[in-house]
Amino acid sequence: MMVDDAALRGPRNTDFKTLIPAAPLGVAAPTASLSERARELFLRPDTARMGRRNRLSNFTFAVFAIAGGSGASVIAALLGSWALIGILVGRFRPDWQVSDRPIVLSSVVFFLVISTSDLVHSELGRALLSIAALLPFVIPVVLVPRMRLSRFADTLPPAFFGAAIGGLLLIPIVLLEYAFVEIRVQGLSGNPGPLSVTALLCAGWSILHFQRGLNRWHLLIALLGAVGGSLAVVLSGMRGTWPLLPLCIGIALFAQRREIAAVWRDSPFATRLVVSFGIVAVIGAVLVVAMPTVFTRIDQMWSDLGLIAANADSPTSLNLRRGMYGAAVEAISARPLFGYGAEAHWEAVTPYLNQATFEGMTFTHFHNVVLTVGVDAGLFGIVALLCLVAAPVVTAWRARGTLGGGRRLAAAMILVVAFFGAGMTNVMLFHDILDAVWVFCISLIAASVPAVTGRGAEVRQEG
Repeated sequence: MMVDDAALRGPRNTDFKTLIPAAPLGVAAPTASLSERARELFLRPDTARMGRRNRLSNFTFAVFAIAGGSGASVIAALLGSWALIGILVGRFRPDWQVSDRPIVLSSVVFFLVISTSDLVHSELGRALLSIAALLPFVIPVVLVPRMRLSRFADTLPPAFFGAAIGGLLLIPIVLLEYAFVEIRVQGLSGNPGPLSVTALLCAGWSILHFQRGLNRWHLLIALLGAVGGSLAVVLSGMRGTWPLLPLCIGIALFAQRREIAAVWRDSPFATRLVVSFGIVAVIGAVLVVAMPTVFTRIDQMWSDLGLIAANADSPTSLNLRRGMYGAAVEAISARPLFGYGAEAHWEAVTPYLNQATFEGMTFTHFHNVVLTVGVDAGLFGIVALLCLVAAPVVTAWRARGTLGGGRRLAAAMILVVAFFGAGMTNVMLFHDILDAVWVFCISLIAASVPAVTGRGAEVRQEG
């Protein structure tokens, strides 16, 4: 049975003056020096206030994840570092729950497997650089207990709102870029691939912000956020992500069907009429704007397929993928267990490539995350990757009957579809923006599960 999180959010404001004991009559309250008060604030802060501040950080990160490009990487690094400092100096006691294990352990194991392969197969200096780039995957170890200081209302809900705001910002960003710069937009991500992944996430998570009881501006932002994410997916020209867009939106709509129906029933007839016409108009406008990109990319696909059918060696998008996929499978078969290391993966597939097609070319990944990880770290790497991908859905499924369970499960499914689905034809991981967004989102999913023991359980009971 699902628990309605909206009914259990609790009061938004707390009067902390009532928590401070007053001095007895006739006795002056003890005073502390500025340095003592600063030390007290830093080393022994109010964990309830720390939990409420997570609301702002979760919202801010979601905005940057959708519309801020590499700013998301910077924020994730800062929040992870601050959480580590907080644990080391005793600002809060880490409270890892049993429900955290799939996400935390799978992230650490993935980091260890890929790092070990790099150490074994690469020069020490290059291996250390590769390992440094993988450090985001250990952030959940410290970020989950820091996030767990919050009530559910301060974890996923502000992230959904942030995703909607990010999608709203994407509308002018991608339209201006489309009109004046490129027919295939990339936003602030610097590449259409990462933009299409985060935009898929935006389209789904924005709809998860749609809740009864919110004012009309929040509901409008949720709808426009989904429109912005959808528009960015289409205008990115990433054909592999296009089929994933209706899937992400469908998951969100199914999870929110009762909320949407309740808002619709409670709205006046005039409002329903305006909304209906508005939705039709927006869909029509998106189709008109996106059609040139869609037709251009479809024409390119048919042209590529024609060259493949003619057995031509032209370096087209589909031909290059076909060649890389076959070469990667051959390379994995030759060294199946431990792979070749990230620094040597192109050299590993080169003997199996058609040199006429790939002359003078190198790629940092094989446009398929399973094959990329397989060449880098063999079957051990592939198993670690699959565990990493499954962890958020497993965590959310086990907690589906708890506070916020329906939206949590939908959020996890949308995250996996957006990342792993896109990763089957392009990029999923090993990119600064995508790594940061992935580890932050899975940490948020883990921390949003109600705690059973410790300080987290007390916070959930209060909220």
